Amino acid sequence: MKPHLKWLAGLLLIAPAGLAAERDEQETLTSKQAVQAQNISDASPKDETQLIDGLILNRAMTRLGHRFYREFVSAYRDIGGMTNHSGLSIVERATARSGSQITVLHNRKPVFITVVSPASRHIDKQAMAAAARVDQTLKQNKKQATWAQFLDPDLAPDEF
Repeated sequence: MKPHLKWLAGLLLIAPAGLAAERDEQETLTSKQAVQAQNISDASPKDETQLIDGLILNRAMTRLGHRFYREFVSAYRDIGGMTNHSGLSIVERATARSGSQITVLHNRKPVFITVVSPASRHIDKQAMAAAARVDQTLKQNKKQATWAQFLDPDLAPDEF
């Protein structure tokens, strides 16, 4: 074999190994950056609203209710639900005969009510539908609240 062909053959054998090592290093670097991006700051909140905004409380009693809660929170985060609400609560009222009545509360007022049966296999779909409906209702309430301030300039209703 000619000398310049030996050199070229050696270069071709070394190059793929070097590229693979460089690619592995690049993947490791991007995975480290992704992990750092997911880290949550432990800095103390500046005001009280930072503690409450986006909070979704779990007041479920049964395994069925806890599953609904997990799926609801996951779906709510996936659709990019409002996080500047003052807290949502998922309350379960379990019955032995008909399953569980699950109520989603916003400021202690019911926003969404559904009944989940233990035999049902559609809990995930119900939770996704609930998340979409709750998000839509919260956005609608926020829009109505902004318009309400322009309709009534008084700070309080009349006393009589």
